[in-house]
Amino acid sequence: MEYPDFVRFYPGELFETGYDAYIVFTAEPEKVELNARTIEGHLIEAGSVKELLFKLKRAKGVTGVMSNEIKVNKEAVMRKKVDILLDSPDRRLDYATIKLAAEKDVIIEVSLTKFINSGGVKRMRLFEETIQLLKIIDKFEAPFALTTAASSPFELRHRRQVEGFFSFLGADIKRARVHTWKLLRRLTDEKYIMDGVELEE
Repeated sequence: MEYPDFVRFYPGELFETGYDAYIVFTAEPEKVELNARTIEGHLIEAGSVKELLFKLKRAKGVTGVMSNEIKVNKEAVMRKKVDILLDSPDRRLDYATIKLAAEKDVIIEVSLTKFINSGGVKRMRLFEETIQLLKIIDKFEAPFALTTAASSPFELRHRRQVEGFFSFLGADIKRARVHTWKLLRRLTDEKYIMDGVELEE
């Protein structure tokens, strides 16, 4: 398996979307029924640093934080338990947080669904913000993932469509693939420790 999508629901029978696996982010991952190509993800939504730290105490496995507050996202990237800053229409990130994400190897999710569910002025704002975000990610060489962030089957899209859309906005598709591949390998390959390092039998 090489390329995972990040979703917010259990997709059940997997659709042929070009992704090799789905990481299912929910607030109660223990209640999600998984299969051979789905991976349990722990979703933490937090509006304050206090709420973030409280919820992180029970976080297990791959953990994604979703917040509209810059200070919460900045705190999240400094926590060892946090693997991903999950995307949302109102997420806010600053230069310092993106630079920290690069240093701490925390993936920044950049998702398609927020564009699907918006229109008019809001969609134009999202275009502008995403183009700027991708430029800063590239500047600091921060890890990032291009996903659907689908909350239902209707929001799933083929990987080619996702990558084509963000390529138009300036995303480095090859780099995004590398980051998601590393994450998936860490989650599924018991021998993998880091690049160039594997356990021997």
